[in-house]
Amino acid sequence: MQLMENLLTIEAEAKYLLGLKDRSHERSLMKNLLKILEEAEFLFGPRDRSYDLRELRITECAYAQTYVFYPLRMTRIYLTSSSKAGGYLAAYELAHEAIHVLSPVPWGHGPTMLEEGLATYFSLKHVNRIYGLGLESVDEPKYEAARRAVSAMMAKNEFVIKELRVRQPVISKIDERLLIEVAGIEPHHAKLLCTDFDSYGRTPWSTNAARGAQRLVSCLRSIWEG
Repeated sequence: MQLMENLLTIEAEAKYLLGLKDRSHERSLMKNLLKILEEAEFLFGPRDRSYDLRELRITECAYAQTYVFYPLRMTRIYLTSSSKAGGYLAAYELAHEAIHVLSPVPWGHGPTMLEEGLATYFSLKHVNRIYGLGLESVDEPKYEAARRAVSAMMAKNEFVIKELRVRQPVISKIDERLLIEVAGIEPHHAKLLCTDFDSYGRTPWSTNAARGAQRLVSCLRSIWEG
């Protein structure tokens, strides 16, 4: 499935280079992202500015994602087509990805349950505050499990991530010992938060393959139709 998502980000870059669509909405979303980042930095500590945050792209991807171009020290956020309409869906994706650009990690070093849980926790709180939605959970079980684990820790101290990042600036490199020492949580809780997110509750290969095939068809159709 990730291969299909990669193809769709390449498609978005090709359309940008060919000037096939108006970029004004993407520029507007980028301004919103920068405001959200200010909020995230206040709560969770500063963004690693050694990485250049490039203008975001709207894609046909199934989910929003942040790409880290490690040798070039650049990051770019790719949003889904749901963000075209703006509103709370766009805000949710922007807030979620804002967490991933605070402390980027190169490809192959996936986020932990802590990082994905924090991203889900923050994005949910952000859209609730801005749009008055009152949402308490998310539909995706793995993201919800990560959110609950982070929420339990944050309930004790809203600024605990900022305190942890003084000792370890990269969120996905915060280890169990540091969580126990600084956040004061139980060892089993710390172990869960340090689990690789992609490995947690992994979907069977056959299901992923079927979904990937569907995304490939959509990708090829989108490219063909221009």
